[in-house]
Amino acid sequence: MLTEVPPRHRPDHHRAACLVLDGRGRVLLSRAHSASVRPGLPWTVVPAGSTARQAAARVANRALGTRVPATQLHYLSELHLPPGPDGEAAHDLRVFAHQQRGSAPRARTGPHLHWRPLESIVEDELDPAAAHCLRKDLDRLLSLTAEEIAEPAALSDIEREARRLIDPVPGMWRKTEPAGVVVIGPPAVGKSTLLKRHTAHAPHTDHVRDIVPVNRGPGRDNYLSRYLRGDDASAFFCQMETLLLRVLQNLRTTGSGVLDQDVHSSLAYAKALRLSGALSRRQYETYYRYHHLLASALLPPAAVVHLTARTDVLMRRMRRRNRVLERSFTSSYVSLVAQCFEDVAEELSARLPVHHIDASEMTPDQVLARFRELIPEHPVPTLTKEQQR
Repeated sequence: MLTEVPPRHRPDHHRAACLVLDGRGRVLLSRAHSASVRPGLPWTVVPAGSTARQAAARVANRALGTRVPATQLHYLSELHLPPGPDGEAAHDLRVFAHQQRGSAPRARTGPHLHWRPLESIVEDELDPAAAHCLRKDLDRLLSLTAEEIAEPAALSDIEREARRLIDPVPGMWRKTEPAGVVVIGPPAVGKSTLLKRHTAHAPHTDHVRDIVPVNRGPGRDNYLSRYLRGDDASAFFCQMETLLLRVLQNLRTTGSGVLDQDVHSSLAYAKALRLSGALSRRQYETYYRYHHLLASALLPPAAVVHLTARTDVLMRRMRRRNRVLERSFTSSYVSLVAQCFEDVAEELSARLPVHHIDASEMTPDQVLARFRELIPEHPVPTLTKEQQR
């Protein structure tokens, strides 16, 4: 589980909803309690120390009265909703989908819920969040195959099979000490700004900057630059090239270093590319096998800081810094990348200390102060005899 963050750093405007579909193309909606309140998607507040995917799975569990694994949820989109007309607080809604197996739903659903035909739902019958989500994704949802709607489960199947084939991994090389801290997170979240400010007042700490280049000077290029300029065929080669550079970045980092991204950042982007269709199943499988082999052979960092922010905040920061190769980033893509970083952080938390900082409403000084609260001094992880060989 990710480190629990005090409420003042994780406000309760983070919510998760689950769009539950059955085999007949019907969606499960909450009932309207009055004429002034419209039906909506089942949702819940994301508690501190949890993730949106976990919260959405709990929503589906309560709605259906059965266990719905979080890994089987299909991520759709994130919505930033302003304050409502009746004084409702502004909130961010991260929407997932779950498709029931078989041709009919269970006989019973949770209280105050009912099934509605997806094609017949109109905007006037839904709350703004559900209307926006369905209006945006209706055509895509109706065209998804059973395999596509279960894509998160397909990703976990690929990853599980790769670990089964490769584990245990012998030590191919070993540094004498791990990296101190790795900071991961979506673009424009403030990773470099945080580490520059931290190391400016920590003379014995080395800021290991991201070494993945966007270009290599006049007349030279790399796969990342090509992909960001619209060459979709470069997506797979971009991920493999980036993975190699992240490994080299890790190997050059000593215990006094704080890393601006590492191999797990590459994994988050690979997940996003697979879920968006830029990587095929075979390409993702190939990438993940190399990722798992190399990540298993590297000495893990002492701690990971997962820095995140709302999508509207990230988009505003990207527009402000106006980098040429970020101009093509859409809010849906940035939201997907942020969700994939959350998934990677959750996976890492099973074996490493992972700290979550939501910087949406925080100044750089507040982010730095929170970072120093979470990372006073981390002991070097104890290696097993197998790892020390």
